[in-house]
Amino acid sequence: MTSLLQTIVDPRALSVCFQPIFEIRDGVRLIDSVEALIRGPRSTKFNRADILFDYVRRKRAEAVVDRSCVVAICDAAQLLPSHMRVNINVHAVTLDHRSGFVEFFKRHTKERSLKLERFTLEIVEHAPTSNVPQLIDSLVALRDSGVRIALDDVGLGQSNYRMMLDCHPQYFKLDAYFVRGVAQDAKRIAVVRSLVALAGTLESTVVAEGASSEDDLSRLAELGVTFMQANILCPAMPLEELQRLGHLEGAQASPTPSGPAIGMGMCVVAQP
Repeated sequence: MTSLLQTIVDPRALSVCFQPIFEIRDGVRLIDSVEALIRGPRSTKFNRADILFDYVRRKRAEAVVDRSCVVAICDAAQLLPSHMRVNINVHAVTLDHRSGFVEFFKRHTKERSLKLERFTLEIVEHAPTSNVPQLIDSLVALRDSGVRIALDDVGLGQSNYRMMLDCHPQYFKLDAYFVRGVAQDAKRIAVVRSLVALAGTLESTVVAEGASSEDDLSRLAELGVTFMQANILCPAMPLEELQRLGHLEGAQASPTPSGPAIGMGMCVVAQP
């Protein structure tokens, strides 16, 4: 690794923001969980997540960086309410069972007395998965430990039907591209409706990301989506700011889902 890469992925140089994922039923909005979002070193261009992770992928350093992110997020998660679930983004290539990531993740959560049942790992995929059996082995080990699995960016890139079947995720995170403007777009409505139906059949739950208006939120609810994550509801911000604004006071404990779920799946963790 270059010294630059070593510098920008040092857990001490990373910061964590949290964005709530809301469950919305009958007009009542409750925080179900939070997603942990990584930011690179302050006062550098890598503070922007898109620039940071684009650089990491070009260097093929996803596995190294994902571990640094886990350390930073686990440290930050210690200050969350003890019942609050947290989502962490992990690249599919990191979950090659030979990499030792599962053991690494278990060790660092245990060292901080964080229960594995509080975590959802969002699988981020930017290239075709070549080691599917190894990926599945890691996911089985995580599930057996109580960790939930979400498939990120559903509808774009490699988050396709094969990943839905191979990963058996509890949550489909529908990319914002299909959500923004859904209230006025019949084609987007068709995409959301079809994914909600598919999620129910596969015993998964949909989480809609990036709604841009109250009309979008209302239409999503009409389509059966109950879990949503969007700046219009609450942008990502440092934990102290979330606490100061009172966003965590009404947070609810998140029960373990059982059976088919129609609606938006929640996630508590970070996304690049």
